[in-house]
Amino acid sequence: MAENVDTGGSEGRHVSEFAFDGSNRVSLRRSLREIVAYRETTWAFAVRSLRVRYKQAVLGVAWAVVQPLAFLAVFVLLFGKIAGVEGGGGAAYAAFALSALVPWQFVSAGVSFGGDSLIQDGGLVRKVYFPRESPVLGSIGSYIPDFCIGLVLILLAAPLTGAHLTWTLVFLPLLFAAITLPTMAAAIPIAALAVYYRDFKYALPFAMQIWLFASPVAYPVTVVDPNWRWLYAIINPVVGMLEGFRQVLALGTTPDWELLGLSTASSLVLLAIGFRLFKRLEREFADVI
Repeated sequence: MAENVDTGGSEGRHVSEFAFDGSNRVSLRRSLREIVAYRETTWAFAVRSLRVRYKQAVLGVAWAVVQPLAFLAVFVLLFGKIAGVEGGGGAAYAAFALSALVPWQFVSAGVSFGGDSLIQDGGLVRKVYFPRESPVLGSIGSYIPDFCIGLVLILLAAPLTGAHLTWTLVFLPLLFAAITLPTMAAAIPIAALAVYYRDFKYALPFAMQIWLFASPVAYPVTVVDPNWRWLYAIINPVVGMLEGFRQVLALGTTPDWELLGLSTASSLVLLAIGFRLFKRLEREFADVI
């Protein structure tokens, strides 16, 4: 564990250094200070991940547009036409599905690649010291451009999908900040556990598929009994955020603050638990990985 300490030079100047604490106590504040101090390292991981992902791709960042459109076509055909699922609140199903698909793909990619990031960067973990959260957070951060491109796609496609856009678009930054919480809450502990149990690497794609269909992406949250929606938003911490994006981007209304608050609170609790688990397991990363 690294901690900032100040040492006085001969001229009274203070130099910021790092002292490593080998105690077993996990200090949340100290860990967060270290992550902030190494923010440029996290940024470097994010930039590298983004460049590697599109380095030899013919379509490049255009995949950020192709993927949600491909999923949208499948959803409209299977759920909108065949299954007869309707958009909640009177929204056209295309607008309804696309408004949740883009944020969901951010969650899915962030958890999938963030959960595998420590294994992918095993060589660096063994040789160089940096906060072990940096590769995980960098992997998640590398999908922010894709997310922004997806939002632009939603806005440009609004006349075709039937989305209703209003002043409530001002809530998008808040919803984005909220959707990063369950993403980190899942990716951080999974990344730590995957170092010790490689089964997580193979089980993760299947788990993400289950999470997709357990979330209100292809169907509206209104299919859940109103008496149990609060529990649904707590158990599945992306519910409030996805519904918020849908209400802002498809219906032009304000988010459901109750669902958003419950999901945010649930995400924060899971993030705290996952972060503590990560810090307890990270001591042996360099030896095990």
